[in-house]
Amino acid sequence: MVRDRSHGGFLTLALPGLVLLSAIAPAAHGFSAAQDASIIQGRVEIGIPISAPRPTTAYPTRSVPAPALAPESERRNVVIYLRNARPQGVTPMRMAIRQRNEAFTPRVVAVTLGSEVEFPNDDPIYHNVFSLSRARTFNLGRYPRGDTRHVRFDRPGVVKVYCEIHSHMSATVMVFDHPWFAVPNAGGRFELPAVPPGDRQITAWHERLGDTTVNLRVDSGRAAQADFILPVPEQ
Repeated sequence: MVRDRSHGGFLTLALPGLVLLSAIAPAAHGFSAAQDASIIQGRVEIGIPISAPRPTTAYPTRSVPAPALAPESERRNVVIYLRNARPQGVTPMRMAIRQRNEAFTPRVVAVTLGSEVEFPNDDPIYHNVFSLSRARTFNLGRYPRGDTRHVRFDRPGVVKVYCEIHSHMSATVMVFDHPWFAVPNAGGRFELPAVPPGDRQITAWHERLGDTTVNLRVDSGRAAQADFILPVPEQ
């Protein structure tokens, strides 16, 4: 049963934005049913509006939009995470967001607290990387091709990154003080390992769609599945 974020009710039909939840048998890849923690795994799809209509037999003179899904690469701009998780000791990471063809690549990264993100400039022009976000404010100044600047992220939260010279460039760094988060792979699949049992909230965040959060019961020694289909509103 899924909460309708717009009306506060519950949906049981296969509608856009539906999140399917089900319990499955213990996972085989390195997970022991004797452990207290469990795996949450699933897949993300993103629906997109289509302007080209398709005919309808009910009303011959009218048409309705045809359903479609966003490109696979768009799934990499989603972050799945355990909501309201208690802070945990985490290992810092090193990531890179490249400036290439006047775009940040990748556009979304998720890191642990204390991680460093590099911003190499691969373009034959100057860029300026900055953020005014509450979780991390910085300005790396203008620098040319071949130069690299880096930022350490010491507070959890969402950090929006921009280029002062090129207003169409943007990226997001999501910083977590716990290990229960993941970015889906090219096929949209993700896994949150070693999740403590209990009643949990799982959130799928997208840079334009915001949060889609569902309740999920995680049983000890059993894996659970959460499949998200996120709708993209008309522009």
